[in-house]
Amino acid sequence: MKRLLLFTFILEACALAAGTSISTITCTSQVVTVNSTAHGIVQYQGFSIQGTSVGTYNLNSTAGTVTANSLTFTLPAGTACNGSATGGTIQPAKQIINLSSQPIASSGNISIQYVFWNTTVKPVPLSTGTISLWSGASAAENAAIAAGTTVESPGSIVIGASTPTLTISSMLTTQYASVQASYTSGFLGYSGYWWNGAAWVNQ
Repeated sequence: MKRLLLFTFILEACALAAGTSISTITCTSQVVTVNSTAHGIVQYQGFSIQGTSVGTYNLNSTAGTVTANSLTFTLPAGTACNGSATGGTIQPAKQIINLSSQPIASSGNISIQYVFWNTTVKPVPLSTGTISLWSGASAAENAAIAAGTTVESPGSIVIGASTPTLTISSMLTTQYASVQASYTSGFLGYSGYWWNGAAWVNQ
């Protein structure tokens, strides 16, 4: 069976890199500014920070405002700023995870179970302790899901066993991009909000 059955989809350009070095991190009123030259993260993209001098900022979140050499994000509800930090790295977060690929002997097809990890700057926190369907999720990734900045959506497709890997990858990435676009600027970004007669709000 093709190696398609064995791999996990990690679909950002820098996902397998060691990350970009962080020079400084500052925080004011729960808004964190990360300074990192040519970090490559775009607005509303998920990211992972590791190895900084202040543990509060070693997490997964979603970029708010972005420049070529810096970005901002908001700490999870109830998490206060913890001074400035230095060091560590930042890199794109995972976007699509292949949970399992199984042959269907009776039809000669393959069933693929996956999850999308979309990101939003309008988080709706879930219950404390909520974790991913993917057993390989890190503590930071599970925390982002619980905080609502990462939105996990399961899905599945059935395709012919001989379908090229690049074709399947293109199908999934196209679907992911469409869903992410709605979290970025469409109505999916208001999941968990309510209408009060004047605006959609969540607090």
